[in-house]
Amino acid sequence: MMENSFAFRLKELLEHHKLTLQAVGTALGISRTAVHKWTRGGEIDYDNLRKLAAFLKVNWIWLRYGEDALQDVQTTQVVELPMTDLRRRYTAEIMESETRMKLAQEGARIVTWEWNLISDEVTYSPNVEVVYGWQVNRNEDFWVHLPEEDVLNMQAMYAQAVAEGTGCECDFRIYQPDGEMRWISSRATVVRDSAGRSIRMVGISMDNTDRKVAEEALRNSEERFRAIFELAWGALAYIDLDGTWKRVNSSFCELLGYRAEALYGMTFQQLTHPDDLATNLALLERLLAGEIDRYVVEKRVRHHDGHYVWVRARTALQRRQNGEPEQLISVFEDISAQREEQARLQARIADLETQLAATR
Repeated sequence: MMENSFAFRLKELLEHHKLTLQAVGTALGISRTAVHKWTRGGEIDYDNLRKLAAFLKVNWIWLRYGEDALQDVQTTQVVELPMTDLRRRYTAEIMESETRMKLAQEGARIVTWEWNLISDEVTYSPNVEVVYGWQVNRNEDFWVHLPEEDVLNMQAMYAQAVAEGTGCECDFRIYQPDGEMRWISSRATVVRDSAGRSIRMVGISMDNTDRKVAEEALRNSEERFRAIFELAWGALAYIDLDGTWKRVNSSFCELLGYRAEALYGMTFQQLTHPDDLATNLALLERLLAGEIDRYVVEKRVRHHDGHYVWVRARTALQRRQNGEPEQLISVFEDISAQREEQARLQARIADLETQLAATR
């Protein structure tokens, strides 16, 4: 350790005042480890330097840079610069910019924060209590209000970002004083010094509870729809406007013997009997043109094993909010038994008519 160094002067002062590392850390509101790093040559930031010098009752310039630096400062003549129009405009612009930034932060419920990785000190923008629900002055004030799962995930994420000197982002939950839980989106980046060491992490956090609630409601809605779609009594299908199968339920798969994944690469035109396709396409054309709201068609559809199944297909058009067609919704009913009975009756009628003609 060099005699003319910050670490040397600090250790001498601690020995002179008979101060422990813990006593200094407590007085400055930082960890004992941070003070220990300073005594071993670690960097100290400006704010903590000023607080440390005040606590030790010494000049901060002397403490950090030594006797020569202090003498240079004391012998330097201060030059007073007049408040020119340029400086006035520049000062006004800064104040206006800071005001706009503050209003934007408060309106969007955005918190800015900075974590000193050397001293473990953390600072937040004044609106942190409005967004988080708590005043946060130390990391310990923050972690106690988060679920343990989120704490472990975030600490691991931050440790990796610090080690790699990269950015990170996450969503976490924080409990409010009334017990309500809010969702916070946070994004941060690591700042390195000239030697490439990670010294600070700066970030922003904003309340995104409304988005999370909306996403959860959407997921629940989709799950309910999926349950209804799968449990529906009939065979249901969503079909793209070009005829591609978009989504089918298990009843439809059972009807035709296909797996859903196999159907998604096919169109209804490929499965419709050639003799029935023209009628189906003509009705579809009228539906897309807005001439009809829905149509019903009886047709034969090819089963996976090659035979055809008679179905009654009821089809409607789903439109987007702007009125443009989005997709077809079809319900398929197996009418093979009805068709067989109809064919049997027609054959019987034809047979009876033949017998009646023969008796005349």
